[in-house]
Amino acid sequence: MRSFVYAAAMAFASAEVREYSSYDFQAYLTEFEKSYTGDELARRQATFESNMEKVKAHNDEYQAGKHSWWAAVNDLTDWTPEEFKTLRSAKYAPSTAPVVKLSATAPNPASVDWRKKGAVTKVKNQGQCGSCWAFSATESMESHYQIASGKLLELAPQTYVNCVKDPGHCGGTGGCEGATMELAFNMTVQTGIALEADLPYAARDEKCSNYKAAVKCTGYVKNPTNDAAALETALATKGPQSITVAATAWAKYGGGVFHGCSSGGDHTLDHGVQLVGYTQDYWIVRNSWGATWGEKGFIRLSRASDKKTFTDKFPAECGAVGDKLGGECGILFDTSYPIGVTASDSSVIV
Repeated sequence: MRSFVYAAAMAFASAEVREYSSYDFQAYLTEFEKSYTGDELARRQATFESNMEKVKAHNDEYQAGKHSWWAAVNDLTDWTPEEFKTLRSAKYAPSTAPVVKLSATAPNPASVDWRKKGAVTKVKNQGQCGSCWAFSATESMESHYQIASGKLLELAPQTYVNCVKDPGHCGGTGGCEGATMELAFNMTVQTGIALEADLPYAARDEKCSNYKAAVKCTGYVKNPTNDAAALETALATKGPQSITVAATAWAKYGGGVFHGCSSGGDHTLDHGVQLVGYTQDYWIVRNSWGATWGEKGFIRLSRASDKKTFTDKFPAECGAVGDKLGGECGILFDTSYPIGVTASDSSVIV
């Protein structure tokens, strides 16, 4: 399988890997419509040039056949590691929700892609706010409502940013400072989630105020930890999944089948995203860093590590040091999906 994945990635990438030999900071500012002045201009340029060297070095190794994924510049290329960390504000936390192990009654399809079934909205951008968890939960609510009703709605992650509380600090302190998808699902049971048109995303913490709920759910289900077969079945039969991953190594991902965690990377779960499909060789994951990142906002995670586990050395306050995380970037450890997703016409009075 490994040789096939590498060969397929190389073939796909032949027209995708950019040549950066003459690409400079000014070209970057123009391409990404950025502008800085004074000391910040110098700092940003230094950060960009450092990251640019890493992109070039990685792609040299990719061309030499050492990797199945290639690197690219994106909106994060002039960000410092500290700034990048603010985007990743989701952690695993113990849950009291039922864990359901779905057993396939027939062989699962060889591949599934919910984008092709019309159950995935356009890629979103969380901006400079640690609201990845809110986007993951929102996206799964959108997908499961479409599967249930046939209607694809654009729901409002700002609902969760404003109103979800995390008093136990299991995933952060709420809002742009982080929380968990499970807390968002719990809130949706109680008060629902608004339409994006009614509560536009602000990329900042705002006061929880009255809103009209468009969609609600009756709860959520957790999949068994580190069980690739059960996750595949849940994805194939129930729909897209909200997952927590270790995304420290994702900043310069440009395309291909990613293996940057299992090959000596950081295994700290820190980012909430949505799983939308699979093949026998990779999982298809939707991110919330805009469509200029990765493969138009998506990343393919290698399944070569589905039977391997890695150690989370820096869990959230409610986690446990030494948790064994299954799969590439811990993709198999913390996965869930909402249930009983229906329309709601109630007004929420806060």
